[in-house]
Amino acid sequence: MADDGMLLNFEIPADAFTTPQTKFKGGRWKDRLTARKSAEYGRQKANERQPPPQESTQTSESHQHARPVKRARTGDTGAANTAFSNNGDFVSSLFTYNPTSKAPIESTPTEEVNIEPSNAPLADDETAKFTTLGLSPTLAGHLLKKLDIKAPTGIQRKAITQLCKDDTDAFIQAQTGSGKTLAYLLPIVERIATISRQMKDAGQDFNRHSGLFAIILAPTRELSKQISTVLDSLLSCYNWIVTGTVQGGEKKKSEKARLRKGLNILVATPGRLADHLNNTETLDVSMVRWLVLDEGDRLMELGFEQDLQKIISVLNLRSRKKHETTIPGLPERRTTVLCSATIKSDVEQLQSMSLKNPISLAVDASENTGQSAGEENNFSAPAQLKQSYAIVPAKQRLVTLSAVLKQTFKRKGSVMKCIVFISCADSVDFHFEILTRGGKKDRAEGDSEKTDAHSMDRKPGKPPPKKPGSIPQGNTISETRTQGRAAFFSKDNPVQVFRLHGSLQQATRTSTLKAYTKCEEPAILVCTDVASRGLDLPNVDLVIEYDPPFSKDDHLHRIGRTARAGRDGRAMIFLQPGCEEGYVEVLKEARPRNLTRHDADELLKKGFGNSKGPEESDNSWEVRATDWQLGVERWAIDNPKHLDQAKRAYQSHVRAYATHVAAERHIFDMQELHLGHLAKAFALRDKPGSIHVAGLRPGKDSGNKSKQVRGQKRSAGRTEKDEDVAAETDATEARRKMQAMSRAMGGASEFNLG
Repeated sequence: MADDGMLLNFEIPADAFTTPQTKFKGGRWKDRLTARKSAEYGRQKANERQPPPQESTQTSESHQHARPVKRARTGDTGAANTAFSNNGDFVSSLFTYNPTSKAPIESTPTEEVNIEPSNAPLADDETAKFTTLGLSPTLAGHLLKKLDIKAPTGIQRKAITQLCKDDTDAFIQAQTGSGKTLAYLLPIVERIATISRQMKDAGQDFNRHSGLFAIILAPTRELSKQISTVLDSLLSCYNWIVTGTVQGGEKKKSEKARLRKGLNILVATPGRLADHLNNTETLDVSMVRWLVLDEGDRLMELGFEQDLQKIISVLNLRSRKKHETTIPGLPERRTTVLCSATIKSDVEQLQSMSLKNPISLAVDASENTGQSAGEENNFSAPAQLKQSYAIVPAKQRLVTLSAVLKQTFKRKGSVMKCIVFISCADSVDFHFEILTRGGKKDRAEGDSEKTDAHSMDRKPGKPPPKKPGSIPQGNTISETRTQGRAAFFSKDNPVQVFRLHGSLQQATRTSTLKAYTKCEEPAILVCTDVASRGLDLPNVDLVIEYDPPFSKDDHLHRIGRTARAGRDGRAMIFLQPGCEEGYVEVLKEARPRNLTRHDADELLKKGFGNSKGPEESDNSWEVRATDWQLGVERWAIDNPKHLDQAKRAYQSHVRAYATHVAAERHIFDMQELHLGHLAKAFALRDKPGSIHVAGLRPGKDSGNKSKQVRGQKRSAGRTEKDEDVAAETDATEARRKMQAMSRAMGGASEFNLG
């Protein structure tokens, strides 16, 4: 046959004889077609990363000008970027498609500068002794010999001198950890002890029936309990002065019996005291001469304004009652003391409501922070506190927290106590279970039971057998396990983990704080802001703000749990790349002497790096970090209870994220929050739109099941970029639903109250 000049191109794919073709069976034909196209798209992308084959010299000019092969992305190799799990489901990688930081990296000084503590006791000289401030030798000697308090702090020197001398109202403002509790307790104890001596000299007996002379109000039950403990330690040298507490969470009947027996000093929460003023006739407040409002800003934030107005009005009205017997040394008027670490509009409102011609007691700014005396200093932290912030993408939040804790407690005895602040109660429960996963109740009691580290390798669909009478997850009010051993530490270096939030029963909260305080092993407290105000927890070396605070004042109180009374301390806050980096400017408002930056890769290398030597590959830390993350995800999938808990924590976190104060909402912008990446930080592999918790949204618990099935089949062959694009599309709808839920629940609700 003659050549007619036609050229037939029988070109076939280069991988036609090398790559096995996947056969898709079952299901609808549309689903099979979609899966096949997705698989072909994945092979095409894989071929583009291969180097181009050597072209023949007979290639036409049109082939010579073909589109160049796409450059291979760096960091796509290695086990750390595995995109599929054992059963073929898509698993998003930790180290790809993460947003990068927009802020330039600032150089930090390498040399450590010795900084004088700003809240330490004063030098031990004649002018800094308790006896020179107006305290009796008995009380001053008790402080030195029994409580090992040798010298007062700056605010204590000013407050004790003023309150022991005059009967004027006072406003005490000082840094956290500077000893405000002793600043108002010592003058009250001294004045009441003086009254008791004068009564004995006049031939009168002083006992619990002599009258109620002082009331101290605190915003939280934990703080009121702590104040009562400090007060009891002071009164061990005056055992005839009787104290007591009334607070929410306890039986009113027992409290009424306590009030009926008689008290000289009462520590209370505002709500319960207002209730007793209404319903307890034996509560006589006509001789109250000292009223203390501790943590005034928190009292107003928690909505105690009406209760405080009622208490103050009742005290004003009943103080006019005439008594048949006169008490020598009892002042004519009542002294009201307001304490707060910050000055805000609501604190000024409380000040105008409760104080009359007050004297302001505060340590000069030049003494504490180096500022000029006339410069405003409403937001400051102890000067010796070393602060840092970590820029961590949403995907890597959970694994980075684990890396930081591993590095912190790596050397036994280097760090004793650590507090991790989280935004909401559901998230606290989830992270507590993550840190102690595989543990049992008897392990929390000190048994040497081996941690069930292999539980992560259990096959999906085979959850462990349930114990009879076990409490379902999510019912945090009834659950009582608040202590466990950290799963990622050995027996030679045990670390205890505690959890605390406002949804626990009061007895559980009290016992948890007591156990954490007295724990002799290194310990981690995972908690909400319920533990951020006023609590003096000993030996706290590190504070981690895993979830950013809802206001800068909350940040001040959180980090104030460390670096107390002149001791050293560290604080770290987690921020996501993007708009959240704007919070660094808020941190700088306090003019910290030490503020350093960390990146996620830096922290992960330290936590998951090779400690035995440099013989491993450079990306070995990525492999270990990914294995840890996949193990957590398998742990959640293996047990429906854990999976439900992760979903609850995720949804509660998103709702809490929308409750930041208006002035900082541009920093914590819901529109910039990547819900798909955030779900991975809660060990979830579902798309944001598919994350539902039964019972949380009545009538919309599970959605259309057929759509969920089709969505799972469509995702079977996706590449990671396709998954992230789909997750972002789902995030828009999920974000709109979350915002509507937050508005329906009244904004803040319980998520920022703990």
